[in-house]
Amino acid sequence: MKKLKFRGKYKGRILSGEKRTTLRRETKLKPGDRVVVEAGEEEIGEAVIREISEIKVEELTDEHAREDGFSNLEELLRELSSIYGKEVLSKGTRLKLIKFDMRPKVEGEK
Repeated sequence: MKKLKFRGKYKGRILSGEKRTTLRRETKLKPGDRVVVEAGEEEIGEAVIREISEIKVEELTDEHAREDGFSNLEELLRELSSIYGKEVLSKGTRLKLIKFDMRPKVEGEK
């Protein structure tokens, strides 16, 4: 099964449903894919990829940031810069906006 990997610090936001999207430079995922979700090195559940669209970095809004588990656009842009480098913030940079529906791992499940 394909994987959707996150930094460990996002575990709580993902499991609470606060983080329902992710932005990536590239992806091989497609709408309808079922994926294992990892936060850090821990499998925390499965998700279904609901939608994937392309967005330019300058088109991102506070609403996008909130769906991605951040309080505002500035916080989201800081995180993108820390992951991909400052060049990701250049006008015209295209990102993949991945929307997913999380199904947390139930205790005892493999």
